[in-house]
Amino acid sequence: MPVYDFKCKDCGEKFEFLTFNMSEKAYCIKCKSENLEKLPSRFGTSSGGEFKSSGSSDACSGCSSTSCSSCNK
Repeated sequence: MPVYDFKCKDCGEKFEFLTFNMSEKAYCIKCKSENLEKLPSRFGTSSGGEFKSSGSSDACSGCSSTSCSSCNK
């Protein structure tokens, strides 16, 4: 199940969209618009039981290999 990062061109909301079906059309979680820009997706790795995000933010510094509570919205 791929997760894609989008930015709504209508309201500016940035969000992740999880697809269960590849033919499923993504839409803005705020305004429901389908006028979206696909953003480069971040990825994470697990090393020695510690989760590391590819993002430059320190928001994920407390994440474990099984959860990422500080990054979940």
